[in-house]
Amino acid sequence: MDEKRIEQEGFWLWLCSAPGLYCRQLQMLTDYFGTPRAVYEAPEKEFEVWKKKNVAWINRLLDFRKGYSPEEVCHIVKEKGIQFRSREHPGFPVRLRELSDCPAGLFFFGELPQGNIPAVAVVGARECSSYGKRMAVELGETLADAGVQVISGLALGIDGYAQRAALDAGGKSYGVLGCGVDICYPWENRTLYVDVQRQGGVLSEFPTGTRPLAYHFPMRNRIISGLCDAVVVVEAREKSGSLITADLALEQGREVYAVPGRSKDVLSRGCNRLIAQGAGVVLSPEQLLEELHFQKRSQKKEKKTQLTLAPEEKRVYSNLDLSPKGPEEISVRSDVPVERLGGILLSLILKGLAEESSKNHYIRVK
Repeated sequence: MDEKRIEQEGFWLWLCSAPGLYCRQLQMLTDYFGTPRAVYEAPEKEFEVWKKKNVAWINRLLDFRKGYSPEEVCHIVKEKGIQFRSREHPGFPVRLRELSDCPAGLFFFGELPQGNIPAVAVVGARECSSYGKRMAVELGETLADAGVQVISGLALGIDGYAQRAALDAGGKSYGVLGCGVDICYPWENRTLYVDVQRQGGVLSEFPTGTRPLAYHFPMRNRIISGLCDAVVVVEAREKSGSLITADLALEQGREVYAVPGRSKDVLSRGCNRLIAQGAGVVLSPEQLLEELHFQKRSQKKEKKTQLTLAPEEKRVYSNLDLSPKGPEEISVRSDVPVERLGGILLSLILKGLAEESSKNHYIRVK
């Protein structure tokens, strides 16, 4: 970059680091003053018009301006190993530039998603079922295997399972935070937080040190959806952040898909409602790839497993899926006597092909 652009980035970094200022306030300031540098250099009397309107955050900005120069802010951010891109930087994500509420800038560890590579967000419930977990894992693996960037919020549950699976499959994943990138939230996902930085990136529009406040998460959700070609909701209650992300995706012109579930399952109500409203249905990760016209790169999972299964094991395995089933139902479906089922299920579990999702209820794993 030339010296002028580097200088502009410094002023953008300074403005985006002002505490308590969000996208709307930053846009108001740049609309009024023209550039972040003009905001920094303007005489204090030029802010009187804002003070007269009792704009509370103006005093926070002026205090910040007195305490920190662009050079000091740049030093603080670089010391933490954090990178920054303003919306005017050529490396800023092109998908976000299309948004009417495009972030003024992004702080990040690792790298930012690439605009010339397909990207899909996988989001859902924090307290998910074993069915939801398995679907999230399969989606993360399959998308990564097709070279698709997997975007999510690094949250517990569906988000984290999909992102971990994408990394384990050798793909790239990006986590969008509702706090500063120097804060790992939730703390339980600290290993994932580190690993995503190595195979993708962790990013946020919020300045360093910003706490994970509740109203930050709907704001970050527009970035999750904005970075993607499509959003997939795996499990969601009737009122959830995942549905906010889906609504934002529709407003942004992104595709929305949902994994269907049983009508009485609380965690499926949000997904079933999305489908009723016209969202695409995810029947399998492979079907999703076909819908999005993405090409799977390998078939490595098809599976040596069949070579190692006895006839009764094959029948039991083929009648398991992601919906937990008890011994009686499995016995009827597979035509294997209940008294023989225990040993067969144990064999499938030891081979990594089945899992006891709850007491005496089993699901398919691969």
